[in-house]
Amino acid sequence: MHGGRGEGREMNADAYPPNPMVVPRQLPFPPPWLVGREDETAILTETLGPRADPASVVVLEGPGGVGKSTLALHWAHQHLDRFPDGQLYTDLGGFDRSSEPPSTLSVLHSFLGAFGVAPAALPTDEGSAAALYRSVLAGKRTLIVLDNAADLAQVAPLLPGTRSCAVLVTSRTNMAGLRLRGATSVRLEALSAQEARDLLAYQVGKDRVLAEPEAVEVLLAYSAGLPLAVSLIAARSASRPDLPLSVTADELRSSGGHLDTFDAGDGSADLRTVLSWSYRGLGLDEAGGFRLLGLLPLPEFDEAAVASLLASGTSRTTALLRSLDLKSLVRQHRPKRYRMHDLVHRYAGELAERVEPTAELVSAKRRTVDFYLHTALRADRLLYPHRARLDPPIPVSGVKPLEFAGEAAAMDWFAAEHRTLPAVQRLAAEEDLPERVWWFARALDTYQYRQGSIHDNVETSKLGVDAAEHLGSPVMRVLAQRQLGRACTRAGQLSDALTWLSLALASAAGPEEQAHTHHDLARAHARGGDRRNSLWHSEQALELYRRAGNQVGEAHALNTVARQYAELGDHERAHEYATTALALHENHANGSGVAVTFDNLGTIACGAGLPQKAEHWYRRALELSLRQGNRFFAAEVTEHLAKTQISMGRFDEATEHFQRTYELYVAQHRRSDAERVRCWLARLRS
Repeated sequence: MHGGRGEGREMNADAYPPNPMVVPRQLPFPPPWLVGREDETAILTETLGPRADPASVVVLEGPGGVGKSTLALHWAHQHLDRFPDGQLYTDLGGFDRSSEPPSTLSVLHSFLGAFGVAPAALPTDEGSAAALYRSVLAGKRTLIVLDNAADLAQVAPLLPGTRSCAVLVTSRTNMAGLRLRGATSVRLEALSAQEARDLLAYQVGKDRVLAEPEAVEVLLAYSAGLPLAVSLIAARSASRPDLPLSVTADELRSSGGHLDTFDAGDGSADLRTVLSWSYRGLGLDEAGGFRLLGLLPLPEFDEAAVASLLASGTSRTTALLRSLDLKSLVRQHRPKRYRMHDLVHRYAGELAERVEPTAELVSAKRRTVDFYLHTALRADRLLYPHRARLDPPIPVSGVKPLEFAGEAAAMDWFAAEHRTLPAVQRLAAEEDLPERVWWFARALDTYQYRQGSIHDNVETSKLGVDAAEHLGSPVMRVLAQRQLGRACTRAGQLSDALTWLSLALASAAGPEEQAHTHHDLARAHARGGDRRNSLWHSEQALELYRRAGNQVGEAHALNTVARQYAELGDHERAHEYATTALALHENHANGSGVAVTFDNLGTIACGAGLPQKAEHWYRRALELSLRQGNRFFAAEVTEHLAKTQISMGRFDEATEHFQRTYELYVAQHRRSDAERVRCWLARLRS
């Protein structure tokens, strides 16, 4: 086929003889260093290197700035002896919109000229030129580097017709068509933290990096492992060798990581321009969807969240994300879950704020807030079915919250979104949606408690209190104050806990609300070792729950009373209260209450001098709490179990359980608890 990108007729190389003395060496200047990429380099060497016979095609894929060209050129220069007949190189300009990409015919002419084909002998149509190119390469051991390819159409005419040659392609797009032809695909991701630190040290000097560890951490955090971003930051710092790295770090911090900071400073390179080359290659719908993804609070998201963000159907959302994935702007790392690089996400958000109409920005953010809120509320209902039912705000049009098959699925979703949900709560606060902020605090409470995310629990609960004050609702204020008091109790901030719970009690209306608050005050006093006040508040809660007819609350209060009687040495009365609580919890299928009661029965048995029975109850409590995913309570039960095993002289088992307890406390940032257990471990191991 003549005049197009067809195969064309095979040309006789003898008709256009190349100069046999010419060996092309077209590779650009080699990169001065390559950091990391050991696995990717090994694949290149295995596929294209000395042991590869015949040679093959490898495509390096990944987002802009991730270092595809650096890796390709570094590897090529390290393996020149593998290709004694020369190395061809061209930048296909697939994503550089500052100039038109070279035509296929011009690239073929360049390659043929490199082998000594006279200008007068160069075919004037693409098909004939491609055929001559294949003929010239026949039998040669040549490396062809096709950098920055946009698609298969750019690459296909430049493939040799012999397996003796090797082809190395770099692209931001998914070259599925090349894989169908037998190519190997290698995807580059961001550098690890250590690799990024090494790259910075190469560029600004190891001494400067070692001298300012805090500034370096800021620089690395904002560059998020993208080699180009690290290099641009390094270029700014290297141009000012007399100034500390903290100057650049302060610029980044004060700008919030604005992309203007990622600029070489001399007009030679900037990150925004590099990212824009990918953006400009998107279709209209793709570009609009990409921009709105920048409005999501974090660069990791679920497909369902995107559907609500865009007010789009499932199939259309899937198609959009698939297209952006193929172009390396998002990455599907698990089924229906995607990631964007932090800086790509920031760029998308900048575009959205600049391009989208204000009304669409507001609507998209509101849909995001409502998707996560109403999905969280549905998940929380499965974790805590006995919570008093209130009416949340109605979700806006276009929002499709997720449904869950059961408690385990709800826990899995919370685990996947545990960083996103507080960020969306903050987004709701920024968008002046106090009712949503309050509901987020409520929806997150149970999960954060179970996971031992105690400091997150305090922060989200504080936002709930602030929102309640703004709303002026007495009911919402009391509920928020009580929740914050509970969160502070778990975090060991007992003075703050008693302050918030006392405020809630002063405003609580009706016996049930008063009972809840007395119950929470009992726990706060118990943690502070004040048994007298704890018992008094427990008994007040028990009486009020019975008056309100709330049997689940009654069971919780019975448990608290039982624990205080056990602490006071009245084990018979404590056992009576605990067994009554157990019957009520089991009758209402309240698994979390059952676990607490098992632990209580263990404590009562231990105090009564029955360690074997105590161990039985503790093991049942631990099994149930772990099944529920309640890491906070599991840590406490494991400590109780370890102490019981010490009382029976089973020190090895006790050490094992104390070690597990210590790890749980550390993971939950419960420092005083962790230190107490560390002392136990030290004594056991001495």
